[in-house]
Amino acid sequence: MGLTIEDVLDLPGLAGSSVVAGAGGLARSVRHMVVDNPADPLAAAGVDVLVVLGARLPPADPVNCRALVERLDSMGTAALAYRRTEGPPPVPAEVLAEADRRGLPVLALPQTVRLDEIVSEVLGAVVTKQGEALALSSRMDDQFMEVALTGGGLAEVTQRLAVMLEGAAVLGLGPDREVVTSAGPRDDVAEISDWLWLLDAAADDALAELTPSRRLAGVRADRTVVTPADVLADADLSPADGILLVPGHHELPGGVGEYAVAPIMAGDQRHGWLVAVHRTGAMMVGAGGVLERAAVIAALSVIRLQAVHSVELRFQGDLVRRLVGGSVGHTERTLAYTRSFGWRLDGPVAVLVTATETVADAAGDPTRALDVLDRLADGWRSALESEVAGAAVAGLATEIVTLLPLDGRTPDEVSALVAAVSSRVNGRLRRLGRVLGTGIGRPAGSLSELAEAHRQAQRALGVGQEIQGGASVTHFDQLGVFRLLSLIPDSTELRSYVDEVLGPLADATDADSADLRETLLVLLETNLNVAESARRLHFHYNTMRYRIGKLERMLGPFTSDPHLRLNLLLALHAARMSGLDQPHRPPLEAGMTPPPDDGLDALL
Repeated sequence: MGLTIEDVLDLPGLAGSSVVAGAGGLARSVRHMVVDNPADPLAAAGVDVLVVLGARLPPADPVNCRALVERLDSMGTAALAYRRTEGPPPVPAEVLAEADRRGLPVLALPQTVRLDEIVSEVLGAVVTKQGEALALSSRMDDQFMEVALTGGGLAEVTQRLAVMLEGAAVLGLGPDREVVTSAGPRDDVAEISDWLWLLDAAADDALAELTPSRRLAGVRADRTVVTPADVLADADLSPADGILLVPGHHELPGGVGEYAVAPIMAGDQRHGWLVAVHRTGAMMVGAGGVLERAAVIAALSVIRLQAVHSVELRFQGDLVRRLVGGSVGHTERTLAYTRSFGWRLDGPVAVLVTATETVADAAGDPTRALDVLDRLADGWRSALESEVAGAAVAGLATEIVTLLPLDGRTPDEVSALVAAVSSRVNGRLRRLGRVLGTGIGRPAGSLSELAEAHRQAQRALGVGQEIQGGASVTHFDQLGVFRLLSLIPDSTELRSYVDEVLGPLADATDADSADLRETLLVLLETNLNVAESARRLHFHYNTMRYRIGKLERMLGPFTSDPHLRLNLLLALHAARMSGLDQPHRPPLEAGMTPPPDDGLDALL
């Protein structure tokens, strides 16, 4: 930690010194002091260095004088000092004018002062402050290490900071900039929460481009002379009533009070922010460094919780897999396991199977698909938790399995609930070229019935996506005849049956055949009611009679043969279920092309 120029001027050895130029830069930090050769004052200049001229500056033209000050300022030099002498001042007027313009302090030391003594005094004061900083650092490490070792998280870190930074309100922000926890003066916390605002990449870029003299000096724990106005100006943004969350230690707008900011980072991922604000006065020197240490502990806490959560999800997934696989009986011990995860599987349960159609990548990393499924399962779980408490959700291989407590819901109510959740999730997924479809099995009265309910849900999902598309929500009881058709494993046999029964109407590429298939289906669904069929299809009655005659010439006397009508209806359903009545069936809803899985990071 360094001294400010103001602190240096207060030292006893510099009594009688005066600021002859650059009074606007007295907050600059001093960590080094060098008595330099005036022939080359830039030789010892650098960040936080107080350069003392050993003699008069050599004569120079105004341009070179201004260039000298510009170089000193750009190198982050703390100040320029000289010892008063008889006659003309050792520093030309052009240097003083440029230093005053740039806010680079120029100090005039008493003529009788010994340079070796003031160097010793200034550096001794710097070392003393650094010793205090080390002691503070040790206390901080002990405090925050205790939080880490006792399993504390962001809330505990925030409480410790409020004690350490006496009088400051401390806020812990989440990754979405929401206030997760807070400590300190209650009224200040409430008010700060209202006018707090955040600038992300623009502020980071602008801060990185600032010159060293306007950034943090040396150690990041030092006070920075960067103000929100500086960053806003460089980022071409307009100021707001609140504060700008740029990492470091800053003054509040208006110059009354200070605040410090540190991001909670784990690798390249930001998990939140720590913000400390003292509304009426200065915080302890190095508050930015205090928050940085606290943010490291908070990040460790986040990583630990994520690791624990990941392990828990694996255990939960394994238990769900065993439950729907039929390898776990309905025992009190099994129910105790489910209760430990917060699941409510004691009563009737509906099994949901949710999946999305994906583009296979034979050359891709097989673990990538599992990561994507886990993120989809997290999104599905979050959407479902707002509707039903105690549901078990797990990503298993290629599907998301949900064990949903019924709580007295009817099959129609369950379907409506799942459709509402699917609509919300798919609303976010559609922009990534994905949709989720769900199949619902019959209610399982006990854990031993979950395996059969799972098979029913899988069948409902498969048939529903074939008939209604990728975003379908289908209950097993709604399948009807499709349930029987789905049991036929030989697609070639099904194709042959459709061709034999429909004859020329089985041509999926012919538009006239497709039109006649629709007419035939409507006739069969209305029990050969010609008037109703004509109304549904928007045909004239005579046109409908003509079409019936044409169909009978192609297919046989179906109007008088009930067995033929049954075969025709089954063939039409089989063609629809298997996509045999279409030239092609896209993998997703029309207009959707699945992008690479990387886009899912933006979703979750």
